[in-house]
Amino acid sequence: MGREAIVAAVKAAGVVGAGGAGFPTHIKLTASADTIIVNGAECEPLLEVDRQLLSLYRHEVLKGLEAARIAIGARQAHLAIKGKYKSLVDELKMAAASRPWLEIATLPDIYPIGDEQCLVYEVLGRIVPPRGIPIDVGAVVLNVETLYNIARAIDGKPVIDTFVTVSGAVAEPATWQVPVGCAIQDVLSWARPLYDPASLAVIEGGPMMGDLVKELQSPVTKTTKGLVVLPQNHVLATRLKAKQIVLSRAFSVCSQCSLCTDLCPRHQLGHPIWPHRIMRSLAGDGVLDLEVGRGALLCSECGVCDQYACFMGLSPRRVNQALKQELLGKGSNGQSSGAKSTFSWLQEVRQGFYESQVPARRLLYRLDLARWAKAAPLKGFLPEPARVVIPLKQHVGKPAHCLVQVGDVVSRGDLLADLPEGEFGAFVHSSITGVVSVIEGGTVVIERGGQGE
Repeated sequence: MGREAIVAAVKAAGVVGAGGAGFPTHIKLTASADTIIVNGAECEPLLEVDRQLLSLYRHEVLKGLEAARIAIGARQAHLAIKGKYKSLVDELKMAAASRPWLEIATLPDIYPIGDEQCLVYEVLGRIVPPRGIPIDVGAVVLNVETLYNIARAIDGKPVIDTFVTVSGAVAEPATWQVPVGCAIQDVLSWARPLYDPASLAVIEGGPMMGDLVKELQSPVTKTTKGLVVLPQNHVLATRLKAKQIVLSRAFSVCSQCSLCTDLCPRHQLGHPIWPHRIMRSLAGDGVLDLEVGRGALLCSECGVCDQYACFMGLSPRRVNQALKQELLGKGSNGQSSGAKSTFSWLQEVRQGFYESQVPARRLLYRLDLARWAKAAPLKGFLPEPARVVIPLKQHVGKPAHCLVQVGDVVSRGDLLADLPEGEFGAFVHSSITGVVSVIEGGTVVIERGGQGE
């Protein structure tokens, strides 16, 4: 299969980046680069999707990688995985032996090694420029599950399921293949939470970068990778509930110890971001030093500053998030709103780069998660739910355009929404067989039974 056919199949299947914001993969595959990096780092605590897929669906992942390599025109690929998984690394090296273009890159067990820019430097020794992306240095980074979905797309199978690790305060930590649109509550029930719904908090994503689930009936999407169950009084739940309090305290309590800056991964890569200076700039008369403030645009929101570095319980990350919205909204970066800015930067890592990295094991204890650091093996498919709520926007870009109407009978895998030619986004498909019962709020609700059976 040639490049154009691969890209067309991936677009038709609605494949998006499974490990991040959901960047449409067919757009990524139109790039030209000499190298692909497979991001199997999965550096957030308690998540296991990538490791499970590499163990149990290795053939599909490598098939997707080969297709991506053809589409991008890459000469080489690096599959990056933590070296601590020794048996899996050995198995992958055996698979790579028959693929001269593939190298297995073993990673240290640190956070946030899965950040694209950290990963590119660790694997290739190339530094992505401020506000840049890996293609700027000749690389494309793809997530493990994204490659699995590319392989399925080539076989004409759309993205209608996602893999989710359920961990934390549950009796049965596990990874499940879940229909897109399934309610989070339904997924949690299979893991048997140790607390009743009124006493638990659920973080969607990882404990470092995830956010609290406000409604347990919210749907799983293509980018849902983890559900971390915690008691409501856990330190992570408390911090996430106190976002506004954190912001109001930030400007008066900061002691200017600079530990947030010393441990900031982007700062250590030579980028001009100084979280402690941003805090200081706002603490005085509240007038932002624009040159210092522009550094907020470089924040990866990895959470090292607030979840690990700050002993005062402050959150430079939340401050940076607020500044990003203000700067980009007003075009205050000196260019048009949303455009890249030109930054003066070191173009080399700072002294102490390796000493500043956060050991994942230490992070577990700092976040009070060590007691729940248990295996979460892949258990297979969750039963098809009676009802799914499928968002028309599960990706970066515009919402897909709905093609169905209330009362329509749809089958699992049918196209629900597409995009006009040239519009940026991703197609959306039905994850169950049933009847369209509601279309509102940017979602399509499908229920099993009725005319569909």
